[in-house]
Parts: sequence; structure tokens; C-alpha cells
Amino acid sequence: MEALIRMDTHHYWLPVSSRGSARLIRHAFRGKRWEGRASDTSVCGVQCAMAEPSELDWFQAPTCWDCTNILIEEQERADAALE
Repeated sequence: MEALIRMDTHHYWLPVSSRGSARLIRHAFRGKRWEGRASDTSVCGVQCAMAEPSELDWFQAPTCWDCTNILIEEQERADAALE
């Protein structure tokens, strides 16, 4: 019997501030949605302060490429395990 790779398939994005950066960055987080936590660790391992973002925050915050690449790699591994 083949071993299945279990991964959390749910993630959400949120523009957040992080230590060492004055600007907001849109990081990915594990889970279905932000539930009001004051801080969390992003998919790429950055500890972030979290708050309700404005529409302008969503527009101005660039996407974290590390989070993006990690999620793509996880999806590729999950797809390969199904083959």
C-alpha cells in the first residue's frame, strides 16, 4: 500500500507587518481564514503581527514569493504522490 503525503491543504493570505520590514507583505498562513490572532508564523517561517487589513493594504502589499514557492512545491509533491 502506498503511503499518502498528508498536508494541510488550507491556507489564506493576509497583508501583514513583520520584524525587519516597515512595509506590509502579503504572506500565506496555514488554516482556512484569519480568526483575529494577534500574531502567527507564515508559511515561509516569518513571525508576523496581524491586524484587520484595509482595502489599500491588500492593493499595496506585494505577495511573498517564499510563501508562494513553498505552496507550489507542496502542491507538486502532493500531485506526484497521487500518480
